[in-house]
Amino acid sequence: MPPIDATALEDDLLLKGVWEGLGMPACHATGGYVRDRLLGKKNVDLDLVLPGDLEDARGPARRLAARLDTRAHILGRKARRVWRIETPELNIELWPPGELSFDDDIRRRDFSCNALAWHLPDGPLEDRVGGLEDLAHGVLRAILKKNLINDPVRLVRAPRFLAQLEGFNLDEKTAGWIRHLAPRLESAPRERVGQELLKLLRAPGVERGLRSLVDLCLLEPAAPEKAHPEPGWLEIHPGAAARLANSAPHSVPAALREAGDAARLALLFHIWGAPSAGAVAAYAWARADRRHGARAAALLENALAAVDATAADRRVFIHAAGTAFPAVLALAAAVDAENPGWRRWWRMWRNHGAELTDPHPLLSGEEIAAHLGLEPGPELGRAVDALSEEQIRRDVRTPAGARRWLAQWSKMQGRLWS
Repeated sequence: MPPIDATALEDDLLLKGVWEGLGMPACHATGGYVRDRLLGKKNVDLDLVLPGDLEDARGPARRLAARLDTRAHILGRKARRVWRIETPELNIELWPPGELSFDDDIRRRDFSCNALAWHLPDGPLEDRVGGLEDLAHGVLRAILKKNLINDPVRLVRAPRFLAQLEGFNLDEKTAGWIRHLAPRLESAPRERVGQELLKLLRAPGVERGLRSLVDLCLLEPAAPEKAHPEPGWLEIHPGAAARLANSAPHSVPAALREAGDAARLALLFHIWGAPSAGAVAAYAWARADRRHGARAAALLENALAAVDATAADRRVFIHAAGTAFPAVLALAAAVDAENPGWRRWWRMWRNHGAELTDPHPLLSGEEIAAHLGLEPGPELGRAVDALSEEQIRRDVRTPAGARRWLAQWSKMQGRLWS
């Protein structure tokens, strides 16, 4: 573990600038920002505790937001409502403890390493629960079991922190508490569970985090209803998660960059048994990431089987995947990392992706109907789909060629329509 460096907080110009922007109130920083600065790491999520209630924090919140050229808004429900200020570089939350004392506020937190408090602007650093010792020894320890009971989302934070904090290990008593309380995660707000899972998937130690989800009995209660998790999948495909998190080399990095979080979510979805995009709507992930991730999870096995397919078959597959194709390719190349064939797929997408995703038809539906003498209905639909596939395969390239192909196709169907 790196040595703890308290001077990182003493010299933190960001903390002092934020404090001045608030109007220099009595307050303290706590949570992950303090933890990571003591470890010499960067963090863009800053939690500040201001005395009083939500209304008391309104003025400082608006004052700081105006200074940062943004707006403050209220986030959360009931007793957990906070003021949130977001910029492209920083996320700030102002927590009003209400009638809670400083000691009570510290002891209600999740893990000891997140319960250190730095009084702005110049300290001191307060440690009421042994957080500094745990930080120095790389121990992730829950402060109280009841804190996990009161907010079950904290259960899934344990594997998230194990994925983010290299060299940390989970305290044995805490692990036992989490396994015992794991079923409570089923009733936790899905949008908050979703944010914790996304942070885990982005973390350098994502594979360890996912294995911890399994070991702590959290994989299934974190999943949507009617999911069919496959916890053993990670053992069959070691390294896939790390490649998607960019902590291990990916054979098609451009696909991973274009897919972004959709590819990481696709991995989780596949482990969950490929639920539909609608089934995970409550997790509040970006709509496109959720839709593309679900599509990629559903198509993974087909992609793995088709890696060495002909160019024509690759074009048909890309058309079927649509705009989710970068996520499909990023996931497949992470699973089958040694196969050089994925780079051919990426070149085809880069050069012809737009025309394969949304090809301009050689003949309209009306033209096909007139040529074959068909009325609108299933037979016309089959003809349209069949011609579209031939166009995508490049076996048919002109309207005249399309008409000739339709005549042959109709004969093969056992009926002469033209």
